[in-house]
Formats: sequence, C-alpha cells, structure tokens
Amino acid sequence: MRRWIPRLRAGDATRPGTITVMAEGVVLIRRADYEQAGGWPGHFFLFHEGIDLSWRLWDLGRTGWYAPEIVIHHPATDPARHVQYYRLVARNRVWLAYRRLPAPLIPIYLATWTLLSIIRIRSRVNLGVWFAGLWEGLKGGHGQRRPMSWTTVLRLTRAGRPPII
Repeated sequence: MRRWIPRLRAGDATRPGTITVMAEGVVLIRRADYEQAGGWPGHFFLFHEGIDLSWRLWDLGRTGWYAPEIVIHHPATDPARHVQYYRLVARNRVWLAYRRLPAPLIPIYLATWTLLSIIRIRSRVNLGVWFAGLWEGLKGGHGQRRPMSWTTVLRLTRAGRPPII
C-alpha cells in the first residue's frame, strides 16, 4: 500500500518509522500483546479496525513500527471511494471514538472528522451517505467501551498523532 503511509508528515513510503495506526491487511503483532489487547474488533467490517487495535496496543505501552522493506503482494484494487466506504468510514469513526476515547475527546474527534468530511467529500449524494453512516454509528452497535488512558493520549500526541485527528 504505497499510496498510504501510516505516519504523519512522512511523504516517503520507503522510510521506516514509528506508527500510531495500522492498515488492517498486513500486520505482525506479538501474540501475547494481541491477546492482551483483545484482538480485532471484528464487527467493524472495513475501516478503523487497525486504529482501534493500535490504540489498544498503545494503551498497553506498546508502539507500532512501519517496515517498508517487507513487501506483500496483493491484487490491485480500485482506490476510488464508493457508497459503502462513506457509510462504514463514518459509522466506524463514531464506534472508534465511543470505544476508545476519553469522554471529553469524543465530541472533538467527531466534530473534527465531520468538518474534514464536509470539506473533502464533493458529492452531495456521498455526503448524504456519510451522514447516514454517522447517524448509524450514533445509534449504537459499537461494542464495549474501554477508553484509553490520558497517558496514552499524551503518548500518541507526542508521537505526532493526537487521537482527535
């Protein structure tokens, strides 16, 4: 996935470094850490499972590492956005916020992403689907709430990704 680099301010996909989020497709995690963190949030289905798991691992005091020298071959997919993308990305952002963020950060996170989505999504139809996904997320289905500690918020912020963006 050379088109997505999981580090802030990193335009070079060939440079390794600490990450705060991960792609859901190819990751290596110590089994004990994975089990202690609770594994993948399977009910998300597409988008933000990696952020959820990353934040739980960071909450355990772990960090992630991007290793660009490891190459995985995957069939090419069209990176174009589709209706299901807009719905699920909005729904799962709400779920992620509710599950993992301290309560005062939830409205900040959701307001930030709502504003960014309004700016980025150019189609009224897609924006309507996005808001339907947001509403779906607000109605529930997010699973267990286990917010990260404020220490983790600080660690993520120091790493360059405060958990509100």
